[in-house]
Amino acid sequence: MNPKIEEFFSKRPGMRQKYQYPGTFRDMASHISQPIATFPPNDSEHLRKAILKKIEHLLPNHISPQLLDSQLKTSPFIATADHHALLNYKLLYNSNLLYMYIIKNLKIPYMVVSATGSIPLTNNSYPRGFYFKKQKFNFFSKGKSNVPVFLFQSKLSGRRSEGLKSIILNYSRELLNPEEEKFLEYLFFEALEIEKAGEEYDLFSDQITFLNFKLWKYYFEKSFRPEIPGLVYFQVNDIIKDALIQALQDENSFVSRVLFDPAVRKAIKENFNGIQGAWENGDKGTMFFWGVSESQRFVNLRIDTAGNCLKGEVENIVIPFNRDSIIDALLSKKIVPSLFLDFLIITFQEGYIALGGFNQLEYLPQMQKAFVKTLEEIGMPGKAAYFANRVTDGLICGMFPFRFDSGIDLIWNYNNTGGKFNGNLDGGLRHEDIEKMADQPVKDMIAHALETMLDSVGIE
Repeated sequence: MNPKIEEFFSKRPGMRQKYQYPGTFRDMASHISQPIATFPPNDSEHLRKAILKKIEHLLPNHISPQLLDSQLKTSPFIATADHHALLNYKLLYNSNLLYMYIIKNLKIPYMVVSATGSIPLTNNSYPRGFYFKKQKFNFFSKGKSNVPVFLFQSKLSGRRSEGLKSIILNYSRELLNPEEEKFLEYLFFEALEIEKAGEEYDLFSDQITFLNFKLWKYYFEKSFRPEIPGLVYFQVNDIIKDALIQALQDENSFVSRVLFDPAVRKAIKENFNGIQGAWENGDKGTMFFWGVSESQRFVNLRIDTAGNCLKGEVENIVIPFNRDSIIDALLSKKIVPSLFLDFLIITFQEGYIALGGFNQLEYLPQMQKAFVKTLEEIGMPGKAAYFANRVTDGLICGMFPFRFDSGIDLIWNYNNTGGKFNGNLDGGLRHEDIEKMADQPVKDMIAHALETMLDSVGIE
């Protein structure tokens, strides 16, 4: 084994266990979907309401709110590994193809994807543009590159009369040959309707939900598309903010107790100390929320000794720690829920099976143990047993069944012959390709993904 991969596994025992999985992805998919039949009922609906409100706004006439509502109630699956970007980066499109296989076999209509917008526009998943044949193409200027996606106020626009060059800013567009440019212009203007997205959506983040809904079906051969679940791909920061505000407005909610009951908060603070996505005694992590500085950087926050305010020493941020002030700060985007609060709502309060990546595979089970321990300590054994039943080890990102450099490369592969674009986008993955994917050993898919990640982005 590659020494770097061995070092990687030494720090991530959960991922090593998945690597040692003895079967195919078909076997793993069956195992992942089994808890649906025995999953305890969920009596909370804050997240479901927030998702429905946002998606009805972003994808009107594209999805059925009634079907989505029913699915979220009865089949609480959600993917939590993605970054909020155009779905072409190989980690993301591969994870969604695997996720699709699970959702398709469950015979439910939508793939619900919670994609983080906390990453900057220049993240490796490249929200600032797209990958095609190992080349990055920019939509926005370098000056915007460090702004987190969910705080980015611009939108993508392009004019058909000016062609592809009107939506690509960097010099690398000159590397396209005429057939590649013809293909990409068809993809962006005909298939993805860039002009429509520019007219109907106010923010790039909202456009991504629409563009990925459109892009997704072109991964598949035309006759196969009616069988493919629709992609409900939302930016999670806004959704969690809305769900969190709903929970905070209820003084009896578990979220309110976690934040404002001193005994519960003390136990949470102690039991989650040192878990990735939570906080440490020193400067790592943040206590419940990240502060947003004037320069739109995230700042660590800590609750003062008296429990009266959230403080960020780097930017001198001070937020009174009470219900109304926290809600106002969330609405004004002065603070952002931490990963701890994301999963407090998604997995533990709302009960969704969160299918994540190799980091989540380590920290989410640790969070589960910390929650159970906390609840037992504060005299809530029934709630502890309820949280103990949550599924927290679902892996969906970190496996490569297809080895194209990007999703756009995959579409190009099926829609050209000898470098000549065929003039439409009828080609794509077939039913037999998906079944072949399902029959691949999990170990092989993880091994290739780890080698690629170690080479391209590095892993600590």
